Amino acid sequence: MNTTLNPGIELSWSGANRVVRRLGGGVEPVRRLYFLDFPLLLLSVGLLTWMVPTDTMLFLSALTGAAVGLYTLWEIAIRRKPIQFSHVFCISNTVGYGLGVVNSWLSISRGNLGLAQFFNRDPEAVSHAMAAVLIASSLLYSLGEIFETPIFGKNFQLALDNRAGSFVFIGTGLVIAGYVMGDLGYMGSNASANGGHVSLISGTLGWLFPILFAFTALCSVEWSKGMVKRFFFAMLALQFVLIIPTGRRNILYFVLLGIIASRFGSFKPKWSLSKRVVIAAVLASVIGLGATAFYYLRFASWSRHQVSLIDRISLAIALYESGNTAKVNQSFKENLQKRTFVLGYVSDLLDASFRIESAKGQNALHEFQLVIPSALWEDKGAFLYSEESIANTTYHFAYRDEANSVYSAGAIDFGLWGMIVYPIIISGLFRVVAEFVRLSFPEVVATLVILLLVYNALTTEAGLWVRFLAIRDALFSSVLLWMIFKIPAFSFASQPEKGVLSR
Repeated sequence: MNTTLNPGIELSWSGANRVVRRLGGGVEPVRRLYFLDFPLLLLSVGLLTWMVPTDTMLFLSALTGAAVGLYTLWEIAIRRKPIQFSHVFCISNTVGYGLGVVNSWLSISRGNLGLAQFFNRDPEAVSHAMAAVLIASSLLYSLGEIFETPIFGKNFQLALDNRAGSFVFIGTGLVIAGYVMGDLGYMGSNASANGGHVSLISGTLGWLFPILFAFTALCSVEWSKGMVKRFFFAMLALQFVLIIPTGRRNILYFVLLGIIASRFGSFKPKWSLSKRVVIAAVLASVIGLGATAFYYLRFASWSRHQVSLIDRISLAIALYESGNTAKVNQSFKENLQKRTFVLGYVSDLLDASFRIESAKGQNALHEFQLVIPSALWEDKGAFLYSEESIANTTYHFAYRDEANSVYSAGAIDFGLWGMIVYPIIISGLFRVVAEFVRLSFPEVVATLVILLLVYNALTTEAGLWVRFLAIRDALFSSVLLWMIFKIPAFSFASQPEKGVLSR
């Protein structure tokens, strides 16, 4: 039997003790859907869109990418199929860019204008950018399915004991303390108010909060009935409220990460289709309610500067109670229609790279320098400039704040080839770090750190430095989490399984 493409097959010598793989064994074999079918579909549609760069082809290519990405997400989050970082990055890019184009294309009244023309972009350049997203994703899908072993084995379950309650309680308290001390606020970290520097507490909360929410979601569905289960649900609800000021995207990504984390428990509901639809509608409503609440925080202090979070909340409540909400609701609707079109920035960069020499890696070098701790680099403050600054210098633009991503970083440095290669490199680095953590730390620590990397990979609008920061945070957090979960287990109620966290 040829085992070259089948990482799930293990060779063993007769009489030798079989080694139990950390994070579960029994890895699934290579799936044709992901190494051949989806890549061929994305590649063919991408090439066709490149050759026929019309508004209609832009929509069809975006719809194709979004459909493939959403199906992959459904398999990972709901059907509990293998988690591979290459595929998570594909989800982030195809859904983030593709679904964004589809939403804007369908919801904006443009008359006879194409979508690119409506946003004052070159239609051919925008179509080429969408085509590049599909082409790059097709290669990443195929390479990931063939060469990347899934990090979690089949039917992996994370054993929990009562230390989970301590972690959730202390973690939630730290998030609240972060808000009280000003390390967390509107739009998350308050680094902008500190000259671009992130404090130790703010940086810690940046990686702790998403995995805390995901872990709490897992405990909420996994724990047996009783007071402890109610405690976890109460903490989950409180954490959701605390997410709202950090932004709409965080609300969506946190909930999505919580759904993914729930696969690591024994809870496997066999709901009817109607019940699944109802639960999905409830989740969508909760996310929508949170997004609306955030927009009220934003709109209520629109023309004000340096407004504290408490003042924002007071202004938002006053605005809602006044009943004069038609203007804010209309603004929210228009923002949802236009804000999802994040392809324009990448299309400008890619188009410029065909006419002007690219940065040749200068952006990647600078983005790496940004994650060097200030304690190790005394003059780091002089280098705190954005990706847009390098784009402006390289391609003669005048950008201020755009949707940074791995694709935009690649387009700045090497044009189309950068868009293809950078996601492969970053997903490979994530997998190497995940493997190191899997082999070196207890299962609970490894699972939380890997969830942190998954959360980062899911984020579409995250520049290259954010990916490097996730790697740094993963290594730092693994040590800190190991120390936290080394505390002795104690008993205040029955639990699913006990004493396996230190394995």
